Amino acid sequence: MTASRVLVADDNQEDLNTISDGLKAAGFEILQATDGEQAERLAQEFRPDLTILDLRMPLKDGFEVALALHEADLPFISLSSYGDEEMVQRVTEAGALAYLVKPLDIDQLVPAVQSALSRAEEMRQLKESMEQMDKALSQSREISMVVGILMERCNLTAIQAFDALRDEARSQRRKIAEVAKEYLAAAEILHDMSSRLGERAREKTERASKRVARRFPTRVVQ
Repeated sequence: MTASRVLVADDNQEDLNTISDGLKAAGFEILQATDGEQAERLAQEFRPDLTILDLRMPLKDGFEVALALHEADLPFISLSSYGDEEMVQRVTEAGALAYLVKPLDIDQLVPAVQSALSRAEEMRQLKESMEQMDKALSQSREISMVVGILMERCNLTAIQAFDALRDEARSQRRKIAEVAKEYLAAAEILHDMSSRLGERAREKTERASKRVARRFPTRVVQ
């Protein structure tokens, strides 16, 4: 399994080495940056799985780098010696997956990095699913109809319904449009059968009611 690549950006050399060495020991591949410009350049060039970004760096402010990473769809967690609420809110709005305050305990940092990587992967998969769904819905009326049916009958969101349909198609090694058409055909057969059975049940109830009425006619008491 390929090691996750983490970019550590911090102008404090001691902190940079401590974080880098700790993550290397945990099995991560490490890139280092000592200023904001270098951090942004390395992130754009190597597209790391995660960036640990110090907010106070020379040449380019950490918040500027954070916005650039967010714009490039590159996940990051922020790092600072300060923990004031305004700074946390600002970097969270910029897209940070977590906010860490120095000094760092490596035993706490590693789980935080692993959690951020997991969340980043979930977000990547969700974005990919949404893009695939939008494309599929725009190209296929059948897929759109099946997604709507699954949402209503199974109480699913649109993305959950699309994922279920896509997973079914993958399990059968078929195109999703083919499975959607098959689903609609089956749904139509079920609808027709349900209508016939319902009609028969109503007719049977009506005949039974008429027989009872003939056997026990209504009597008017004067």
